[in-house]
Amino acid sequence: MDESAIKGLEVLELKGSDAGIRNSSIITRMVVKGYDTSPPTPPKEVVEEAMIKHLGYDTFTPTPREVVEEALRKHFASRGITLIHVAVPEENSRILCSHGLIYVNEECEAEALKLDGSDMGGGRILEVAAYPFADNHLDHVFAPTKATECLERTLYVTGFDTCLASKDDIKKMVRGLFPGCGGCYVRRGGSVLVYIRGQDDIDNALKLSGVSVRGFKIAVDTVLPIERVIVGTPAMYLPPLPQGNHKTIIATD
Repeated sequence: MDESAIKGLEVLELKGSDAGIRNSSIITRMVVKGYDTSPPTPPKEVVEEAMIKHLGYDTFTPTPREVVEEALRKHFASRGITLIHVAVPEENSRILCSHGLIYVNEECEAEALKLDGSDMGGGRILEVAAYPFADNHLDHVFAPTKATECLERTLYVTGFDTCLASKDDIKKMVRGLFPGCGGCYVRRGGSVLVYIRGQDDIDNALKLSGVSVRGFKIAVDTVLPIERVIVGTPAMYLPPLPQGNHKTIIATD
C-alpha cells in the first residue's frame, strides 16, 4: 500500500473491551416523543465542522433528522447511556414523525426509562417508554414514514473470528443471518459492517443480537448511517464508529 493510501486510512481508537462495557448482547427497543419535529437549520459553525469532517469531498448540511438523532444520543449519553441505534423517521423532507425509536443494551433499559419526563432543552419534555419488538400498537404512527425510510444504515457486528473462519465463510453466515443485508464488509479479526436499508429489516437484525451462529455469539454493537471519507484513491465509504465502545479498527485489508 502506498504512502498516500496509508495516510488516508481511517483509524478509529475505541477504548475498553467488549466484556467491560456490555454484559449482555441483547438489545431492547423503546419509543420517544417530545423532541422538536422541525428543528431549525444548524448554526454555521456546525455546518463548517461537518464539511471539514467530510474532508472537503462534498458539502454537508445536517438534516433535521440528523440534528434530532444526535441530540437524543447526547441527551442519553449525559446520563451515561449509549444508544445503539436512534431512528427518527421523516414524514416529509422538513417534518419529522412525532415518535422516534431508540435501542439500548438490555441492561440499560431501566436507566433509560428514568429519562421519561426529562428536559431536552428549550422546555421540551421527553417522553420515554418501553416498546418491545413484539409490540406493534404504534404501527399506524410509523406507517406514513415507510415511503421515506430509504436511508441505508451500517450495523457494526462483532463476535466472529477470522482465526476460526475465513472471511468468505463469515460473509455467508452474515448474509444467511440477516435476510435484509444489502452487503457486508469483513474487517480484520472478524468484525463486520453490515449494510441494511429500511427500519423493519434493521429491527429484525437488532433482534438477532446475542444469538449464536456456528459457535460464534454475535453482537450488534452500534448502528449508524454510512458516511463518506477518503481512503487513498478512489474514495470509499466507511462509517465512523462512536468513541468509547470497543476496540481499535483499521479500515483496510
